[in-house]
Amino acid sequence: MKISKTILFSLPALFFGAILIYFLLWNVYFSFTNLSPIHSSYTIVGFATYESVLIRRIFQSTLLRTLEWTGGMFLVGNGMGILFASLIFFLKNPKARTVYSSLFLYPLAVAMSAVAIIWSWIYSPSEGIDTLLRAVGLPAPNWLSSAPQALPSLIIITTWVYSGLAAVFYLAAFQNVNSESIESAKLDVAGPFVILRKILLPESKNAFIVTSALLIIFSLRIFTIPYVATGINPRTETSVLYLFNFYTYGYYAEAAAVSIIVIVIAIVVVIPYALLGIKRWINA
Repeated sequence: MKISKTILFSLPALFFGAILIYFLLWNVYFSFTNLSPIHSSYTIVGFATYESVLIRRIFQSTLLRTLEWTGGMFLVGNGMGILFASLIFFLKNPKARTVYSSLFLYPLAVAMSAVAIIWSWIYSPSEGIDTLLRAVGLPAPNWLSSAPQALPSLIIITTWVYSGLAAVFYLAAFQNVNSESIESAKLDVAGPFVILRKILLPESKNAFIVTSALLIIFSLRIFTIPYVATGINPRTETSVLYLFNFYTYGYYAEAAAVSIIVIVIAIVVVIPYALLGIKRWINA
């Protein structure tokens, strides 16, 4: 009876998983064709589609920009997550902890398009940050238009959205640390920074693995924020936006190839974290 219940509850997941695999295989198939507006019918061309995509300078720069975005989210997202989690953890009032935990998750509840619009206003040359900079006599850069500032400005937006989620994961890990170790450290007059460095962080490796994997996945699939905030901008275009452009103009084979390349990169980057997490879970 238990087995039949398990199968019954697993059916929806198996059904949607089968659909996902089916269309993924179709995508792989189309990536080996020359399907495009130029050809009325398509044929198998092997790796020629991948080669035509990989040798393009714009794709190479787009891929590099995506990896920079991933690195930025990985470093800043984890850093801000640990900072926010630490500030909440050392609050003495339990109600304040609950309130701040909810506030840090609020950006995730807002639609990404709305987030992009709000930050576009903040970065607008005629209002927001630039107004304050001019008021104190400082130069006001074009945050989303100039090459040096555009990508970091967008990375700030995405880390603002996801650092709250990272904070919740780290906070959960901190709260699972043996309270006796923390209390004994306090008796030895250890401050919050020492407790964080010597007790909390060493016991939060699983949270680091999960958070890092999620931040990497989110960064590789980022689309809405750069598209709404800057449109099709060569300075901020990610691999997903590049794929979107191919698909918009009917170059389905190239779009399929780009999507497979992004999937492979995600697998290569995330699998080591997954294996490390499984290893720690088995050894626990």
